[in-house]
Amino acid sequence: MNIKTLKISELKPYKNNPRKNEEAVEQVANSIKEFGFKVPIIVDKDYNVVAGHTRLKALQKLGIDEVECVIADDLNKQQVKALRL
Repeated sequence: MNIKTLKISELKPYKNNPRKNEEAVEQVANSIKEFGFKVPIIVDKDYNVVAGHTRLKALQKLGIDEVECVIADDLNKQQVKALRL
C-alpha cells in the first residue's frame, strides 16, 4: 500500500462526487479533534480524491494543511468508479 503525506491544497475533489454529506462535516471534524485522523483519504495517481471527501472538508474546516493519503495507482477507471460508490 502506497501511503503518502500530501498537502491539502494538492488534493482535487471529484466534481461528480456521488455523496452529499455537508451535514456530516462538523461531526467528522469533531471526531478528528477527539480521536485524531485514523482513516487516510484515497486518491488516484493525479491526487484526485476517490474516497474521503467529507474527511477532506473536515480537515479544511480544522485548518489542517497535510494529510496521509493512500495512492490508489493500481486501480483502473472501473475500479475507481466502483470504489467511489
